[in-house]
Amino acid sequence: MTNSKSEIGSYVAKLEELTLAEKVSLLSGSDFMRTTSVPRVGIPSIKLVDSINGVKGSEVHAGVPTAIFPSSTCYGSTWNRDLMHKLGVGLAAQAKLKSAQAVLGPTINIHRDPRGGRNFECFSEDPLLSGQLGAAIVNGLQQEGVSSCPKHFVCNDSEFQRRWYNVTETQNSRAAREIYMAAFQELLRHSSPFALMISYNKLDGIYTTEHPFLKDILRDEWHYSKCLLSDWYATRSCEQSVKAGTDLEMPGPSVFRGKRLLETVKKGLVDESIIDERAAAVLGLLDDTRDSYADAPEKVVEDPSANELIRKVASEGIVLLKNQNDVLPLNPVGQSKLAVIGMHAVQPAICGGGSASAAPQYLQQPLECLKESLSDPSQVTYTLGVSVNRLVPPVPLVQSRADNGEPGFDVRYYSLDHKGPVAVDHVRNPAVNMVRQLIPGLEEGKFYFEISTKLTPKFAGEHVLAVRVTGAFELFLDDELVLSSPQYEVSMENFLFEPFLLERRVQVPMREVRPYAVKLVMQNRIAAPGDYEPNPHGACLCFQEFTDDEQAIADAVSVAASSDTTIIYAGRTSEYESEGYDLADMALPGLQASMIKAVAAASKRTVLVLYCGNPVDLSEFVDDVDAIILAHYPGQEGGRAVTDVILGEVNPSGKLATTWRKKLDEQHVPSFNSFSARLTDEGYTVDYTEGIKVGYRAPNTAEVALFPFGFGLSYTSFTYSNLNIDEVDDSNVSARVTVENTGDGAGYEVVQLYITPPADSSVWRPARELKGFDKVWLEVGESKQVEIELVKKYACSFWDESSCKWKMESGVYGVVVGDLAGQFTVASELMWTGV
Repeated sequence: MTNSKSEIGSYVAKLEELTLAEKVSLLSGSDFMRTTSVPRVGIPSIKLVDSINGVKGSEVHAGVPTAIFPSSTCYGSTWNRDLMHKLGVGLAAQAKLKSAQAVLGPTINIHRDPRGGRNFECFSEDPLLSGQLGAAIVNGLQQEGVSSCPKHFVCNDSEFQRRWYNVTETQNSRAAREIYMAAFQELLRHSSPFALMISYNKLDGIYTTEHPFLKDILRDEWHYSKCLLSDWYATRSCEQSVKAGTDLEMPGPSVFRGKRLLETVKKGLVDESIIDERAAAVLGLLDDTRDSYADAPEKVVEDPSANELIRKVASEGIVLLKNQNDVLPLNPVGQSKLAVIGMHAVQPAICGGGSASAAPQYLQQPLECLKESLSDPSQVTYTLGVSVNRLVPPVPLVQSRADNGEPGFDVRYYSLDHKGPVAVDHVRNPAVNMVRQLIPGLEEGKFYFEISTKLTPKFAGEHVLAVRVTGAFELFLDDELVLSSPQYEVSMENFLFEPFLLERRVQVPMREVRPYAVKLVMQNRIAAPGDYEPNPHGACLCFQEFTDDEQAIADAVSVAASSDTTIIYAGRTSEYESEGYDLADMALPGLQASMIKAVAAASKRTVLVLYCGNPVDLSEFVDDVDAIILAHYPGQEGGRAVTDVILGEVNPSGKLATTWRKKLDEQHVPSFNSFSARLTDEGYTVDYTEGIKVGYRAPNTAEVALFPFGFGLSYTSFTYSNLNIDEVDDSNVSARVTVENTGDGAGYEVVQLYITPPADSSVWRPARELKGFDKVWLEVGESKQVEIELVKKYACSFWDESSCKWKMESGVYGVVVGDLAGQFTVASELMWTGV
């Protein structure tokens, strides 16, 4: 069903028809993904779904498959606004397939530290790049009538204790204004998102959902007038959050609003006029998305144009980090044998974990994509390499048998009030997830269930059985109890995003290759007193056969030694980089580093393909491999995109949006000693001890960077000439530079413009800051003049903490583009506020 503006009029105009109770009902969700409708006056609900890396439906687990786009770190590395606008249009089409009116993203929080668990879902360490690329996605989505909801405002740049930690910055510190808020400020200069999501954390001791900056900065200073909604369960109060400016509490049913808010208004603690303001913002979101309203069932459609777009974004975001002796692009005709090594060649990590992840429509194996691109696929030899699993995988379907003799699992649900099961399911996935509702016949606190199958190992050995559970359980192997536990502390956050905290495992001898009866019995989870979030009941039956990593390395070395070129597919997975937790270090999981070094020593030529969102420690082997391709998490078309770059069908053009440092220590990473949250007498605390010295802004970046911000190689070469700086007027500057393709192949070049501060600046300022960029396509021998326009006050100002205003000092400012430099003059000082 679709309603046009002429059919329904303005939803905001319906405000005067609503009762107080109905207005209050609009200020909180009705369920996990929808706002509250008021059928009496024809007000529907809004469906809000995750995310810009893959628009999924309303199911948290095992939802309807969707087109999986690359991770946002890949978006950042494209440096391409036009492509990001097209991406937004493509995402809108995916949202409509899910009957959704709002997409929760983009995430434009800053890459403060390489251990940030959710960095893969953000663009960059730089606020200008983050804000401008994010704005392009917003504009593309909203052009199609689907709301974008950028997040998380603000300073929510790590995952550990993200719901509780306090960032010890004021809203008017340089760090908050020049780095963390600046990404949102830049986004609002170039787009007008229909909604913004407020973060979980505190800033200067106040939860963001009830912080004065919602009014002081977003509303009054930046004149943002659209809907402000909380992150899921981020609302912490009734009266305070409403008065501060949080329009919508998500999800529903309401915890802090609803009846509680209605009583608060009746007692005179909140004026009804404030309720009207909040309700008008929610109704305004309905008005903004009315042309995309639908209530049809969610569906999956494989759209060739969407797949082409995914492949294009992945291709432009892939970064060539090293290419010694022009090993790439690979000429398979001259290579009699190719060795392919690594789990990622057959099980690629296409996205990170958490709310940004979703079920893909299909999965391309890079190994098969490579073989399909060769005239003689038999020249490829593959070996798995070392394990990278953090979790024990679910029992494979092909190794299972249900009671009916078919591959699969039997699930039986029991009520304590009845004899025998109240329901029996035959499923193909050994998991149960009941998050917001139980199956019919079950009652909270009075049930248990069983998952059972006949499991046949591929070979005899000491294997591992495991479970991921939310309640007390018993695990049986051939009717023998092999593992059990009472209920342990499990939160909704753990259930959704931290499966390793739910996992318990046991080593079991399986002496024969035969069917073994495996049964998991799990009791219902008992919610803790005062726990207002949904009570999750989940279980997964898992199995991993014995693996010998030392033998795996020996096999990889043997294959590499007998080949002309070795391609290693390595990196992290969604089990390591995810919403809900941070990384402990920069290392590759498992023994991958040892394997890469050993293989490189045996191989004539070694190409390393890396799957990750964050920088990884390459120090152990960076000098040993010949080429390094950063694939990010490249989405469901990643197999072909990576192959295109390896074989030269695509000339790599991605540039790093985040500095890759040589190692993780105090010298190399400015935030090393203050990441992530620390437990203090005041609770969990995050201190921005590095201030504005984030990423490439740090003073020692040139010495400690392995690959600097903005770096990325190409199969061709470019030269810069004729940099001209024209002061258009007192407020604007134009920089023009000629870029020529002097190499052997056509390709993109990213022109990056940095500003350097006056020598006599009154405060410390970074040696350079990105203030403009453009991406241009050049044929062989072609040259183009690229013009980048600057507004002086945006390009030259810093945040003055004493006056709480932006300050542009007079003086001579430098301009750096490539290896060229110029300058311009600011004649007089300017103090200003606003977007």
